[in-house]
Amino acid sequence: MNTCLSGLWDVLLEKCYDKRVKSNDRNRELNQIIDRFYFDGKMDRPLHIKYFQGELLKEGSTLQSAARVADQETECCGLCAVCRKCATEFYHILQDGKSVRAVPLELKDYFADKSQFYYYMAASQTVKLYRRINNTLICLKGFSSTTPAIYSATFSEACSGGGFYLNVDGFGVVIDPGIDFVNLMHRHGIFIDDIKAVIVTHDHLDHNADVRAISALQYDLNRYYASKTKFYKKFFDNARGKKHSICWWLDEGTYELHKEIIPECVFLSKCNRWTKLNDKISFCTIETKHMKNGKSYGVKFKIRLDDQETIIGYTSDTKFFPELKDFMKDVNIIIFNISDIYEKDVRGIRQKNTHLGYDGSINLLEGERQSYELAIASEFCCSNGDYRMRVIRQLNTHIQREKKMRIIPGEVGLKVDLRSRGIYCSRCKCIVPAESISVVAAEREFGAIQYVCEKCQSVQKAEI
Repeated sequence: MNTCLSGLWDVLLEKCYDKRVKSNDRNRELNQIIDRFYFDGKMDRPLHIKYFQGELLKEGSTLQSAARVADQETECCGLCAVCRKCATEFYHILQDGKSVRAVPLELKDYFADKSQFYYYMAASQTVKLYRRINNTLICLKGFSSTTPAIYSATFSEACSGGGFYLNVDGFGVVIDPGIDFVNLMHRHGIFIDDIKAVIVTHDHLDHNADVRAISALQYDLNRYYASKTKFYKKFFDNARGKKHSICWWLDEGTYELHKEIIPECVFLSKCNRWTKLNDKISFCTIETKHMKNGKSYGVKFKIRLDDQETIIGYTSDTKFFPELKDFMKDVNIIIFNISDIYEKDVRGIRQKNTHLGYDGSINLLEGERQSYELAIASEFCCSNGDYRMRVIRQLNTHIQREKKMRIIPGEVGLKVDLRSRGIYCSRCKCIVPAESISVVAAEREFGAIQYVCEKCQSVQKAEI
């Protein structure tokens, strides 16, 4: 810690460990340095400094013995607690006989600067003043698999992966933090202390790529808290440290891949009955049919706000199978992952083996038993171009023959209000009933889709 004595200690340490200087000469030089430091009389010479100088000038005295005598006087020298700590540390170094380099002047400014995480936390406090993430479901998912990497490399334009974020009365849950998730969450006003739980449904890169980034941010946050606690403990013995905890709910494959950084987790295989995240959020899982080697899971959340219950279903990646439809029958908002579509899949000749695709999505959504009010199509793998708007139009046309349900494409920034189940307008940020929102196509292929209220709506390329 920097104090008024820090500069003196640095100069003295540099001289103490200069092997070119003999012991007696060193002791005289140390005294001269101290005298020059106090020559103008503007600072009172502390009692421990006087003892240190006196011992150095005694015949046969050593640095260690002088430091031992001076150290005993630091508690009654009349200086503040901080300076006493600084002095005590200096004398302990001399007593231990450790060779310690002085900090070069060029580097002193570096240690005086605030840490990166200080600015991270300052930025988060500023953003939290005007953001609106409480009691929302936020889609931070763009495209699946390698689509973001391939498109970005081929066309030199940004194309995002990501995941989902659920916030209920301040309790934040991350779902499948894939490629770019941490970057996207920061862009939408979500910080590491907004995450209380992480759920990963299976061990694929587009679902767990940013697990390590979240764990690293949690570690940095707790180091930041610990450094602040360490400062206060210098003055208050009962100062208690703050620590941010994250509960991890993982598939077996993701755990095996990350067990050295996540020593404790709960397997999703144990959550096939309603499991509490907290008093307002419960979830349960179903094993799905996606991976040849390893397990994958679908999830549904039961959320209670103001005596109203909302159930959100998330298929994750899976082919269609009847048990999945039965599992999702009581869901109000469903997120279903399409992935890519093929001609035989669209024609209903052959279902996809590992994803819902077009035919699997129809099988999941149609039927009077299902209680979906809002269906969000996600994880588009657009191998032959951006099909998102076209496929959602066709799904809406097909499903609306049977029942009233809004199907929209998921896009990074889509925000659903959990109380009203309405959608935030991308422009004015007002909440609009799902059936009234206009979904506006991107201005370019793979660009950002927008959700626009009637007041903000203007002439656009296409609407659903």
